[in-house]
Amino acid sequence: MDNKTKGMVMTAMVVLSLVLGILAVLGSSWMTASEDGMEANYSLSEVEVEATEEGIGMTFEMDYGEACEDSEDDEPCELATAGTIGTIGLWVGIVMAGLFAVMMILPMAGIDAMDGIPDIAQKLISWGAGGMMLLGAIAWLIMKPDLEDDTIGLGMSFFMAIIAGVLGLAASAMGMLVKADE
Repeated sequence: MDNKTKGMVMTAMVVLSLVLGILAVLGSSWMTASEDGMEANYSLSEVEVEATEEGIGMTFEMDYGEACEDSEDDEPCELATAGTIGTIGLWVGIVMAGLFAVMMILPMAGIDAMDGIPDIAQKLISWGAGGMMLLGAIAWLIMKPDLEDDTIGLGMSFFMAIIAGVLGLAASAMGMLVKADE
């Protein structure tokens, strides 16, 4: 693989990681549940429940932070904490992925504005992009409460965050491990 192709593949991986990370952090399906005409989507900050019975639909939304203040139950507080940790990890990863993408794209356009960044900072940004996204998603998974409902499963937003993190790390690994032909 020549150097130009390697750079383009790495850039595509980083940009896809960035897009998937943004979709994941803004997504409303970190956990999903469906049962007898009811659907629930849990995001990082709120839950939305839709119920349909005899053609009549009703939607209910609850913010974890507000529910934590209003309730004596620990579950909303644990969901709020897990969501905050996941959100912070993902946004840090998204910012790093954006910087990594800029570091990859500007030299392709002939702009040497990013040459002033020290090598250690470039390594930190490149590996941190995927690492922080994975860390945020896994930290959320560990910190979320175990909801005692068998119908609740992990949703698409969680898997997008995992894929975004893996793509970010794979782009860095490709840059380090795959040798380019001159």
